[in-house]
Amino acid sequence: MIDALNSWLNAHAGLSLLPFLLVCSIVFGASFFRGLTGFGYAILAVPLVSLVAAPTTAVIMAILMQLIIGPFGIRSAIRVIERPLVTKIAVLSCLLTPAGLWLLDIVSADLARLTITMIAIGSFLAFMMKRPPEMNRSPLHILMVGSLSGLLNGFAAMPGPPVILHFVRKGVPPIVARGSMITIFFAAAAMATVVALWRGMIDEQVLVLSLLACPLMIGGNHLGSRFFGSVSEPVWRGVVVLLLGIAATMALIRAF
Repeated sequence: MIDALNSWLNAHAGLSLLPFLLVCSIVFGASFFRGLTGFGYAILAVPLVSLVAAPTTAVIMAILMQLIIGPFGIRSAIRVIERPLVTKIAVLSCLLTPAGLWLLDIVSADLARLTITMIAIGSFLAFMMKRPPEMNRSPLHILMVGSLSGLLNGFAAMPGPPVILHFVRKGVPPIVARGSMITIFFAAAAMATVVALWRGMIDEQVLVLSLLACPLMIGGNHLGSRFFGSVSEPVWRGVVVLLLGIAATMALIRAF
């Protein structure tokens, strides 16, 4: 029976049983943090899934999984976010997503892995830096946040780093930061899915792999959401730093 399962997974998901179970574990853990913080699925999942799958597979799978989980929490998020600001960033992210996917499609697998590694490490280092307590609302800053989010969304399914740095700071309640990120990331995932379909980057294997892992994604996100609000603000922000640190460390291990 195990041999038959192995054969089926290899044929339809592109992975044998053990790597598939590792991917499922990564999906559950990353989605738990996504439910808790409102972000972090791709930042954690893409470098780790790249340990056992091609970078393109890891990125496209993360895009599909974020599209599936995106509607969860949207209704409550829209009630607390600053809609004009979030809309501007989301639109910019969507507009630049095709360029990121184009870059992913033309670079080699090794270069993609290295770049994804540097993104994860850079995100961690940037988040650890001292930042002003108030958000920068200048048009140029918003343009940079949205555009960079879109490029990273297409290339690595990681629209989060610039958005996280923009919203997660003193003076912004966690519920507002979380809601803003959930909304932007769902819009970015929707755009990335459309462009990936148009470019023919979604094949049977990544689609089957995403569908098989989907229940774990939903379960992990639900569990993480139940803990949101039950921890203090310093702890919540500490989880953000921990998440980025884990992703950066694992990405660095993968690179070497």
